[in-house]
Amino acid sequence: MSRRGSSSSGILFLSFLMAVGIVWIKGQERIDRRVLNGIPISMEDIPENLVLPDAWIPPAARVTLQGPRIAIDMIRSPQCGFFVSLKEYDFSDDGTPRNVVLSESMFRTSMVDEADRSLITIDENSIHPRQVSLYMIPWNVSKDQSPYHNLPLSDDVISLPLYRVQKSIPINAPIMGGLSNGLKLKEVIVDPPEILVTGSREAVDRIQSVSTAILDISLSTLKTPPQYMALPDLKVEYNVWPVKESIRGVTVTLKLTK
Repeated sequence: MSRRGSSSSGILFLSFLMAVGIVWIKGQERIDRRVLNGIPISMEDIPENLVLPDAWIPPAARVTLQGPRIAIDMIRSPQCGFFVSLKEYDFSDDGTPRNVVLSESMFRTSMVDEADRSLITIDENSIHPRQVSLYMIPWNVSKDQSPYHNLPLSDDVISLPLYRVQKSIPINAPIMGGLSNGLKLKEVIVDPPEILVTGSREAVDRIQSVSTAILDISLSTLKTPPQYMALPDLKVEYNVWPVKESIRGVTVTLKLTK
């Protein structure tokens, strides 16, 4: 074979390799779709007075990704997740859930860099289950967590329990001073006698009672009316707060006898 023929064969083979490479690259750039199962649904920005159940196992959803094949082929379910932020949700005591619709903005994956992630889209209509219902369950930390298995079950909706850490603590009304005119103090009645507080688990475990300011009874008589005594700022002093924000103080009644 002449040198010219050998050169031509080499050029043709190189061209063939380049063509194959271009086809492969184009194939990797081709927009493709892929179904992922078992995408865990996690909570974030959880308020400090709410906790997930003990031994919690996150529920999972199915989703269809769309994007360049080279990007979506790298993604694996365990490295993905839907993250629901609780920052914007309030909960009531009437058992009404807060419903959240899973969306593309909640999906994250650690398998691709930011540039490749921007090329991947989520078919939101493919997310299943699509809705998450968040239920707040009051939890007295002095007892075990109550079962949450009675929450509504559905193939289309995931029910998630969140326990509110709380405890009832007694309210004390300390007194000072001595009674005159032969009066004796029979009883100090505090209304309400206790208050339900919530906060972080550590703070709620630590607080055992709360006291009003000291009440001077030295000028009290049989006709002294009940007195309103403000409670201290529980958030500042104990890092807890009343479950019912309207409770700011108590009424103290002195039961006096001759």
